[in-house]
Amino acid sequence: MPIETPPSIISALEYCLKPIARLCIHFGIDHRNLSEMLKSAFVSVAKEEFKVNGKSQTDSRIALLTGVHRKDVRRLLGRAPEKTTGRQQGLVANLIAQWLGTPELLDVHGEPKPIPRNPHPDHNISFISLAEKLTNDIHPRALMDECINRGIIKLTDDGMVHLIAESLIPANDLDEKAHFFGQNIHDHISAAEYNLNGGQPPFLDRFVWHEGLTEADVKVIAATARKAAMNALKQINNQAIQHKQQQSEVNEPKFRIHFGTFFYSQLSQHDDSKEESSE
Repeated sequence: MPIETPPSIISALEYCLKPIARLCIHFGIDHRNLSEMLKSAFVSVAKEEFKVNGKSQTDSRIALLTGVHRKDVRRLLGRAPEKTTGRQQGLVANLIAQWLGTPELLDVHGEPKPIPRNPHPDHNISFISLAEKLTNDIHPRALMDECINRGIIKLTDDGMVHLIAESLIPANDLDEKAHFFGQNIHDHISAAEYNLNGGQPPFLDRFVWHEGLTEADVKVIAATARKAAMNALKQINNQAIQHKQQQSEVNEPKFRIHFGTFFYSQLSQHDDSKEESSE
């Protein structure tokens, strides 16, 4: 018996798609390009998340679940994964989080203090030591150059490195903004979708909504919201850093979190290398 889709779900999806359509038109993506992306998303989700008794999906069942033609299913599953810059952006984000989550690197107002570029007897932490803690296969100098290039840090003549708090996501860095746009929207929709489907316990997904405000009112409230949000983000970031520093080998750290006006978590990695699609 076919599933009867509630009109409210269709209406909500149509509303959500409007800013996606606006973004596509702005960047020259027509409905055919978006349709191909949508086919790929349908096939990927059906393959990974709608298995029967844990068995690998067949092309035929994926076609049945998604309405995507079996020939397209086979083509999409055989396509090589596209390269992304997520790892590099993740490393920079981790550097910022580590800096903001280390109490001795913050002043009395909670703002980031400058640190020496190289190890220094008067400082327990340098940029080099901070970078080496995060990765072993990218040279600290390369990471520093990338951060300077993005406007995230600046190096002064006294050899001190300054974190530029107001430029953590540079306005002109479209690739980085696009990366975090995808991460943020994906996770927020995932949390909302889980709640909408009756998932328990539900994820945090809260908001404040008002009409009847003047432009001046909005500016004042926006400033208050930005300050409150930054305080909350710093608190959650600091707690996450503390937990990561206290980890033992007993509990393997497999989960990632995402906190904005919502909270979402999922397993960070999964291995599907042994699964294959068949006829």
